[in-house]
Amino acid sequence: MRIIATLVSHRHLLATMVRRDIGARFAGSSLGGLWTLVHPAIMLSLYTMVFAYIYRVPHLEEGYGFTEFVFCGLWPWMAFQEACLRSVTAITDNANLVKKIQFPSELLVVSVILSSFLMQGIGFVLFLLALMVWKGSVSLVSVMLLAVPIGLHITLAIGIGMLLACGNVFFRDVGQLTTAGFTVWFFLSPVIYAPALIPTVLQPILRWNPVSPILEVYRSLILSHTFTGSLELVYCAVLTAFLLWAGTYIFHRCRGFFADYL
Repeated sequence: MRIIATLVSHRHLLATMVRRDIGARFAGSSLGGLWTLVHPAIMLSLYTMVFAYIYRVPHLEEGYGFTEFVFCGLWPWMAFQEACLRSVTAITDNANLVKKIQFPSELLVVSVILSSFLMQGIGFVLFLLALMVWKGSVSLVSVMLLAVPIGLHITLAIGIGMLLACGNVFFRDVGQLTTAGFTVWFFLSPVIYAPALIPTVLQPILRWNPVSPILEVYRSLILSHTFTGSLELVYCAVLTAFLLWAGTYIFHRCRGFFADYL
């Protein structure tokens, strides 16, 4: 509850930090925020070309091809990965601010996470609208229910981001380890393949992976307009709440030592 109270009481400052972070990322760029659309679109096109036209993967969902299936997992994953990776250096990149000014330093982590999801979310919404128009099926209820996986994804990123940002202050190799870890995590998550394709011996990996049920909810809402709630989603919610508590607890216990290591 402490972090919720902090975010609510400093919501105006948080909004300002998010706007400044977004502006600073594209300062001096000719295309500006369009780059957040270009990179995911390139990745989606490459995966489609390789798996749909070279390896000729069959339709993964009834009535939908490989492109639509991968989109439902790729864009949310890229937002989640970018948010976590950028949170690693949220404290160390603002060392002067942390050492000289007394303010809730957790806002530095939350702001980069929210800005990452916001920028990637623009491309996600545009592609989602194009998909709905193309397929001729629009479900406002399903669109509204997307708030559930999005909320879980952001909360999970905040919990992980707090731990990563705190760890990077004392151990600067956290950034490299995180990059490598997310590369492995990507292929252990059903982003570019259906869970049914996984051998039985590897199925427990998907069940213990908190991202898997979130991606499945994205897909069910977008592709079939149904909400596939399950025990895996409950497990994901419980684990997300635990990581949020653990991240904020450790962050608050350690932030008094940040100035000594920055």
